[in-house]
This record gives sequence, C-alpha cells and structure tokens, in this order.
Amino acid sequence: MAQREQLNKTGTCYVEHVLHSHDIWREPGAPRLSVSVFLKQLGITIFLSHALIFALRPLRQPRIVAEILCGLLIGPTAFGNSKYFGYVFPERSFVKIETVGYLGLMYHLFLVGLRFDLSALALIGKKATSIALAAFFLPGIVGISTFFMVTSSPGARNADGLGGVFWVIALTFTGSPVLSEILASIKLLHSDIGRTATAAAVISDVCAWVLIIVVMPISLAGKEFSYSFTAIIGFILVCLFGFRPALAWIIRKTSKERDYSDHYVVIILIGVSIFGLITDIIGTHALVGAFMFGLIMPNRDLGSKLVLKIEEYVAGILLPFFYVVCGIRANLWEIKRLEDWAVTVFVICLGWLAKVLSTMGISMFFNIQPREGVVLGLLMNCKSLLGLALLDVAWDKGALSTQHYSIMVLAFLIMTGSVAPLIDVIYGPTKRFMHYTLRSIQAAGSNTEFRVLSCIYSTRHVSPIVNLLEVSTGNMRSPFTVFGLHLVEVTGCASATLIVHDPNKPSKSHLHDSAQSEHIMKSLEDFEYQNRSASAQLLTILSPYESMCEDVCGLAEDKRVSLIILPFHRRATMAGAMEDAELTFRPINRSVLADAPCSVALFIDRGLAAMRRTESNHIMTRRAAMLFIGGHDDREALAYAWRMAGHPSISLTVVRFLQGNDVVDIELMELQERHGILTIISDMERQKRLDDVYIAEFRRNNSGNESITYREVTVNNGNETVTAIREMEREFELYIVGRSERSISPLTFGLAEWSEYPELGAIGDILVSSSFNMQASVLVVQQYVSESTAADEDGIGILDSLAFSKK
Repeated sequence: MAQREQLNKTGTCYVEHVLHSHDIWREPGAPRLSVSVFLKQLGITIFLSHALIFALRPLRQPRIVAEILCGLLIGPTAFGNSKYFGYVFPERSFVKIETVGYLGLMYHLFLVGLRFDLSALALIGKKATSIALAAFFLPGIVGISTFFMVTSSPGARNADGLGGVFWVIALTFTGSPVLSEILASIKLLHSDIGRTATAAAVISDVCAWVLIIVVMPISLAGKEFSYSFTAIIGFILVCLFGFRPALAWIIRKTSKERDYSDHYVVIILIGVSIFGLITDIIGTHALVGAFMFGLIMPNRDLGSKLVLKIEEYVAGILLPFFYVVCGIRANLWEIKRLEDWAVTVFVICLGWLAKVLSTMGISMFFNIQPREGVVLGLLMNCKSLLGLALLDVAWDKGALSTQHYSIMVLAFLIMTGSVAPLIDVIYGPTKRFMHYTLRSIQAAGSNTEFRVLSCIYSTRHVSPIVNLLEVSTGNMRSPFTVFGLHLVEVTGCASATLIVHDPNKPSKSHLHDSAQSEHIMKSLEDFEYQNRSASAQLLTILSPYESMCEDVCGLAEDKRVSLIILPFHRRATMAGAMEDAELTFRPINRSVLADAPCSVALFIDRGLAAMRRTESNHIMTRRAAMLFIGGHDDREALAYAWRMAGHPSISLTVVRFLQGNDVVDIELMELQERHGILTIISDMERQKRLDDVYIAEFRRNNSGNESITYREVTVNNGNETVTAIREMEREFELYIVGRSERSISPLTFGLAEWSEYPELGAIGDILVSSSFNMQASVLVVQQYVSESTAADEDGIGILDSLAFSKK
C-alpha cells in the first residue's frame, strides 16, 4: 500500500529484460508486446465502463458515475491487487495510461469550451445567479471546515493549504455537463426548474474556472506566481481579442458556406495540443489551454461538426483511461479505521447537505416552492470531470494524500449518484404533473382557463397566428392565456436557452435578430389589449433543430397548456397555390404531433383576415366550417370550433358526414394488416356512440344560436366525401377538421394512401391539395388521448366528451 501511494511521486523501481540490445527497439519484448498490453487494457476498460453504463441506466445514473466505478474496480480498491490484473495493468504501463487519459481529458475540456456560449451569460437572470453563488460559496466555507477536520484527525497527514483550496473548489462547484445529462434523463431539461439549474451550473462553472486560473499558477509555479498569473491573463486576452477574430477570418476565407472538409478537424485537434502546450509552458495547466481553444472557436456550424466527429471517440475510448488513472490513485482501503469511515461519511453528508440547504434558503427569496428548492439543491450536487482533474493536479503536487484523494473520489461518486434517484422520489413525473389534467380542449371546458402555446418560426407567421388566436377567445367569459414561442435555430450549444421577454424591460435578445422579437411582442401586446379576457407572454427558445421538439413539448408541460398551435411549413403564393417555405420545420411539426403532452393543431394559413368592421361599425362576419366524420380528433376539432363560435365575428357551420345505405364495409382482414389484431369492430361502435352523444349535446346547447348552423351530408365512400367537400370549396374562409389518424371510417378509408402530407390527416391533406381550387385557411386538430382517457371512454357512461359543455 505504501509503495502504491508513492507511485508517480518518487518513482517505482522494477526490472526490465531488454531483448535484442543492439536493435533499434530497446523496449522490453519489442513494441508489439507493449501494444498487446495496451490493447488488453483498452478492451477491458471499454467493456467494463460500457457494461456499468448499461447496468446503471435504469437508475438514471450519468456516465461519470459508471466511469468512476470502472476506475475503482480496476484500481487497488477492487481488482487492482490481484495477480491477473498485475499482468494486464503492470506498473510500467501507468505512464502510458496517464498519457492517454490526459489526452482524452484535454479533448473533453476542449469540447466543453466549444459548447460554452459566453454571450449566453448575459441572459442569465438574478435568480439563477444568486442560486449559483449561494451553492458555491456557502458550501465552500463548509468545505474548508471539513478539510481541516479530515487532516487533523489522528494519524492523518498535516494540512496543506494548497490541498485545501483544491478540496474546496472540487467539492463546491457544480458541473453543468453532468447536470444537463441528469436533467435529460429525468425529463426536466426543458422545464423551468431545469433551465434555472442549468443557468446556475453555468455560473458555477465560470466561478470554478476563475479560481482555477488563479490557483493553478500558485500550485505549479510557486514563487513565480506573479509571472505565471500575468502570462495567463495576457494569453486569455490575446485568445479572445486576437486569435478568435483571426480564426473567424481564416475559416470564412477558406471554406464554402457550411461546407468544411476533414482537414479542419485535424488542424483544430492539433491546435488543442498547441494551446495546451502554451499554457503548460507559461506556468498553468494544459487543461486551461484546451478549454480556451474550444471557447474561442468562432463558428458554431464547424463546432457542431467537430462534436459529431470526435465526441464519441473521446468519451468512449480516451476518457475511460483517465478514470482508470483516478481509480489507480484512489484506494478506499486507506480509510482503515472505523473513526476514519465515520469522518468520511460525515464529510460527504455535510457537503451534500450544505448544497441543499444553501440552495433552499436562497430559493425562498425568489418564491420558489420548498419542494422545487430541494430539487435545485440536489441538482447543485452534480460533479463533473473538471473536479476530478483538479483532484489529480493536487495529488500530483503532493497536496492531497491517497486517503484524502480517496475520500473526495467517494464523495463525487455518492453526491452525483444520489441526485437522480432522490429527485425521482421527491419530484417524479407522477407528483410533478398530478395537477396537469386539462390536456385537451374538451377537458379545458368553456368556463375554465384555456392555455395555448403558439409556435412562431418566422415573422410571417405572426399575423395569421394572432388572427387565429383572436377568434379563439370565443365569448371572452373564461380566461385565455397565450404563450407565444419564437423558435430560433442555433448550433453548437450544449442546451437550449430560454428567453422570457418582459415588455417593461430592455430586450436581452442580442443573440438573434432582436427586431423579430420586438415585432412579435408588439403584435401580442396589441392582441392582449384588444381582448380583455386574454393574456399573452412571449418566449424565445434558442436551440438546434434536432432538440426543438423536446423544447416545445417540455415547455407545453411546464406551462400546462391544453393546445399547441404549429404553423404549417408551406405557404400560399399570390396565385393561390401552396409552396414550400420552411422545410426544416416539417420534421419538428411531425415530432411534436407524435410526442406532445396535450392536443395539437396545425394551422395552414391562406389569408385568414383579422376582425373588421363596416362603416356603420358592425362586425364583419367570417364563415368557418367544421367537417365532422367521427373519432377522437373530430370531437376535439368540434370542441375548438364550439369555443370559436362564441366570437361575435364567427359564423360556424358544422357539417356531419353520415354513412349512406350503400356504404362499403371495410374488410376486417385489411384492417388487421394495417392496425394489428385489435377489437376493431367494438372500437368503431364505441366511437360512433361517443360521436352521437357529443353531437347531440352540441346541438342541444346551440339550438337557438343563429351564428351556428348544423347540417348533415350522406356519403358512401371516400370519393363521395371528397366530392361533397369540393362542392363547398368557396363557401368558407376557415375549415376546422380532425386529423383522425387513429380513427377508422369507411367514409375516408383509402384516402390516406394518397396523402402528400400525412401529418394533416386524410381530410386536411385534401383541403390543401393542389387539385382543390380553395383559398380558405385550414386548422387540423389532434386530440391528446392518454391511456386513462381511453379507459374512461370504455365506460361511455359519462364521457370526457361532455366536459366541454358541463364546465
């Protein structure tokens, strides 16, 4: 044990038998034997780390927990003292393992810097900043106390002031990459609490890097601290104001638009090593240079390509060796006595509790619920690879003994590993969304608050969406809350950035075109002013296209909305035809339809006009039609039309398509091929009864309403349905239809096979088809149907369908 503790400090002696002494290779057994040992180490390390990642996945553990366990198992804590592992991991190979591990650590911190957006710091509010500072500095005081407590225990080595500094920094700062990974696993990344925690972790990272820049020259340069500190500050300024503009100019001059060859990747990886070498020479650590090089990369598109190219290689092959280094240096058997274990447990619990209590205390000043304050405190306990790197620097300098180093590694493991399971218990989905019951328009009813999330991809969507929202206010008896969500693409960022716009404060949207946000905000303010029962708030999300669906769905859950409105990716031309406008948004729309936590409406605008008045101040009527065939989505579309019919400018016609005497029955075997072997007939009959009940309730409640017309059209097949719709193509300005993807009807059966846009459903696709000479706008509605809703409908006794009229 004692010999192992001196490893890499004073050196270890061992005998080497050099073969072929007069040849060029003077390694033991020639280089092929060293390669053979390395390949064995590589295979065991990768297998063990991935096996632990897979095994811990049900517990929602981040990758770092599995990797630390892998290192401990390979080290002297577990298998490291066995004879077999002595052959596979001989002491003479430790230098090679350290080299590969530190290379992986450098590239990892380069990727961290690449994802770090300095301009986003200006968007972080007082709440997240206060939480971050409280969770950093207050536990720091506790950390100092625990360090001197450990070092002053009987038999422990005397305290080292430098070791205490590294101890405190590693124990108190929160690792944002690991925190984001945990938030994603527990589906909190896009919630308010997730965004607050992420922003606080970013501030914590900044504080940690500032302290590292100060402490590293002291630890490495000693008396020449002033020279090293001045040099590193000068190097950072040159990087930000010299190298960054130069890199931007070089990339702009040598590349085509968004087209980067693999040579860029090679050159940039060489640059990581050069920057690491520079910072190592001037008296700080090579890790600082690697991080700085990632931080100053000017092109986000190139950054995204770099992440895709090298991230898995770094995380899957190189980095596990760094954890092996940590595992070899840590030895839990060094915590020998019962008193030492008592002190270890006390230190870990006190550090963990200090984070939670300090975060809860500061959260109270921002009116955060106690349970959410506890969750934030737990999240602040996430540790990252940077903390382990600091411990390794302290170990290399002799500032931490093996026992103290082992205690900290164990603290990292327990504090980070406890976060996800505890949050699942305290703030799991069942508890988090137990009050989120109004997930559809029917469930929301007519006298309760109706909450809508309206997505806006570009400024051309603003006017149509606002006009649709205006008629959606209905009779204005119930509160109508609108969240306008402006979606802006950014690349190369670690996670989405949410901007909450306040009309009474200056805009912070300098990360994108602020004129767009001001235009959207002005339109929502006008909408709010003209509709006394409505309130509107503008939000902007900056994220890659790939994660926008998660952003939209997460925000919908967080705001507990009943409906998400999405603009269609095609637009009407001056000639009346439809053309592709934003094809990149089509996958987002389809993903939201598949994963939304509430009902969804796709809006195809063809010039839906705003409310107008005549010269005699009478409101001009806008004609809307609801085409009802049957099923979940059609009932939801009828509920939306019913709400809309309360608006003084809307004249609503509900057209119900009924089966004629010559209707063609659907072949049951064909249905089984498409939908699986289900109780199809009973489901169709149940849906028919639900439709009848809801239509009867609708007609009874609107029997004297002159603004609502009900008519029935009898058809026998899909072709007759299309013909009937074609006959009314110039009769209305807005059509409201259900998507009806889950419904089976002989009146539309077969039409979906010819659909150009399946996300619109059979009828919606027909209405926007180029074969229709139609200038009306279309709203396609999909109802949120949970398993519990389906179970309730089985009883048909009293349906959610009646909720709209009863509330």
